[in-house]
Amino acid sequence: MNRRSFLYKSAISGIGLLGAGMLPSIPSNAFLKSSNLKITKIETVRFSKKIKINGMGIQWMWLRLHTNEGIIGTGETYPFNEASESVFKDLEWHSWAGKLLGANPLEIEQVWDRIYKQNAFNIQGGAEIRALSALNIAQWDILGQVSSMPLYKLLGGSSSKHIRVYNTYTNGRAINGWTIEKDLDKIARFLVDQGITTIKFCPFDRVATRNNGEYISKNEIESCLDMVRTIRDTVGNDLEIGCEFHSYWNLPSAVRIAKSLEPYNILFLEDMLLQDNIKSYVSLAKETSIPMVISERLATRFGFREFFEAGIGGITMYDLTWCGGISEGKKISDMANTYYLPTMMHTAGGPILWYASAHLAAAITNLFFVESVYPNWKERYPYFFENVPQVVNGSIQPPDEPGLGLKFKKGLFDSQEINAETIAEI
Repeated sequence: MNRRSFLYKSAISGIGLLGAGMLPSIPSNAFLKSSNLKITKIETVRFSKKIKINGMGIQWMWLRLHTNEGIIGTGETYPFNEASESVFKDLEWHSWAGKLLGANPLEIEQVWDRIYKQNAFNIQGGAEIRALSALNIAQWDILGQVSSMPLYKLLGGSSSKHIRVYNTYTNGRAINGWTIEKDLDKIARFLVDQGITTIKFCPFDRVATRNNGEYISKNEIESCLDMVRTIRDTVGNDLEIGCEFHSYWNLPSAVRIAKSLEPYNILFLEDMLLQDNIKSYVSLAKETSIPMVISERLATRFGFREFFEAGIGGITMYDLTWCGGISEGKKISDMANTYYLPTMMHTAGGPILWYASAHLAAAITNLFFVESVYPNWKERYPYFFENVPQVVNGSIQPPDEPGLGLKFKKGLFDSQEINAETIAEI
């Protein structure tokens, strides 16, 4: 047996836990390449404010890791992109760029741990976690390309898994120009006709904004419930309802609202309170039978630990471009599963978040829903990619191309509307 054959067979046996059905698709030179792979350039991609798709601008940023083998991995995060981008720009010895340039991008866990611990030591913050999330997604994209395998297979997922979606609807993410105030019956019928069986919307936000979340009257509650009644009167139970609250409310108001929604068979209540006081959520959960969703505002498995241990029940929701990336999303779902809790994925950001969520959703075994936004996957994301996963009969499937499977539009990076900036290079 020659050295190349020995290395290949050793590598194959070493990843046997990934499933024998995947192994034939891995080329024999993938493992030889991987040992010498190095990050040679860190690049950020920002988008012109002139880009308007369905009336909305671009709020996300891409991070691209270039390697000595010509493989490029792409990650994403949002918003406040200036802050997230700046994380990579300091080139001192302790900088992120200093830790990444020359490193093997396939050392996903080691890179994550080194950067997370430094970040936590120097006061953990939002920009750093968002940047780490983008970095982690880009590394997984590279691993899939090196292995010539789609990411969901590397994660142990199944192409036949039914990945259920709900549709988030706000006037800023409108379908056919319809507004919630005037056209909710049309919206409900449209979604049901598309095979989407669940809507999430924000019937109480207008009052929360007006009252600063401090108080809601009985008359205001009845006015907000009119929206819920419209859906029930139009399509009955063919469209499940989840309510989003954007953490606007105090505890007494949240209790009052939750009780008012009890008769309408609401699927979940998302982020009624800020995520910083889990004991308050324990009190709220005792007042209602409607499951709580908590929360894409939490990051890393460490951030979710207290929620799990508090015994609130409910549904775990994370955003892969905020929580620490694909590695952390998988760990958070697995932790939730030990408490028999389902998980959902927040995807109201950019297209790479949508791709990454589809891949991870195909791998976890406690999936409740993946969020979808109809104008995003139908109109906005195809502006950038050729193969955006589409919702068919209320479900999506990840692409079968290697890594995240991103097929960029031809000439995309030559466009004057796109600003690709080299942050560091060797």
